[in-house]
Amino acid sequence: MDGVCTRFARNYAGARRKFLRAAEMAGLEVRSHAHPTMGPDGEEMANDTAWIGDRDARRVLVVTSGTHGPELFCGSGAQVDAIMDMRPADHGDVALLLCHSVNPYGAAWLRRGNEDNIDINRNYIDFSGPLPPNPGYEELHDDFVPRSASPEAFAAADERIRAYGARHGVAALRIATSGGQYTRPDGMFYGGTRPSWSRRTMEAILAENDLAGRDYVACVDFHTGAGPYGYCEPIYSGDIDHPGCERLQRWIGPAMTLQRTGKSATPPQQGLSSDLWERSCGRNSAYVSFEYGTIPNADVIDALRVEHVMHRSGRNDWRDAEVQAAKRRLLDAFAPDAREWREMVILQSRLLLGRIARGLGRE
Repeated sequence: MDGVCTRFARNYAGARRKFLRAAEMAGLEVRSHAHPTMGPDGEEMANDTAWIGDRDARRVLVVTSGTHGPELFCGSGAQVDAIMDMRPADHGDVALLLCHSVNPYGAAWLRRGNEDNIDINRNYIDFSGPLPPNPGYEELHDDFVPRSASPEAFAAADERIRAYGARHGVAALRIATSGGQYTRPDGMFYGGTRPSWSRRTMEAILAENDLAGRDYVACVDFHTGAGPYGYCEPIYSGDIDHPGCERLQRWIGPAMTLQRTGKSATPPQQGLSSDLWERSCGRNSAYVSFEYGTIPNADVIDALRVEHVMHRSGRNDWRDAEVQAAKRRLLDAFAPDAREWREMVILQSRLLLGRIARGLGRE
């Protein structure tokens, strides 16, 4: 595993530089979808894609990173490793498409959401219909993101959150917390009221690579922040009756959990990326998240809340010392700067991506 830790970065510009350099060294074609805004140091931001293998392959494994801003640094390291290590054609008529930084704004500015405070992984609902309700979040909104980040304000808010859990149960509290909400634009896990730039860009990437026209498409999206430290839980969040679920269970094995049963590290949610793949590629799609654990989940949520409270109150000066402290805490919660954690990311990524590529090649 010597050298694998150098495939990871601690900021967006560094992660993008490593990805583009690896693609260049491998002689890959890179296509970039530039974001309309700039990063904190005036740097360009983009969703960059690289294709490995035959452009006409009938089976494609898609690997995406950075749906949630600071979670990019896990997925980016695994994508750089895949460029250096993976040969998808070894498994048959299989190609690999890497989408680096679905949400570049969140990665660059160290926010879970995008430039509109939208959680991209709650943004894939059908906006032509009614927006899904989340009454639990509605009740607790001002407790999840109190007006002040003071210890006293958080202590009082936490007491009300615990009381809600005592009345309604742990499962209801988990859904209230992170199931997704569409009524509070300044709140956490906000799904928006229309397709975001990131969603529109992913839809364009699907179209320009004719993924709907392939025989089989599997998508792996890298996430962090839930579960035991360093452990990768493959989570299937789509329709359990969809044929992609059965295929992934065969390819991955019993380590894969089904989110809609309530037994995954993350609770049932709405507006997820799985909806994009099932809607666009139909019954030939198979979508799974790789969820890597970091620190205890309560500490992850607290890091999110503190950064969110500061942002909500207008404390957005990138060079402000308190803002930077909140950003660093968030970064550490989603991308630990530890050799052993990075090695675990790479080992499990290689194992699981290899299983999925082999499975695709056998279909």
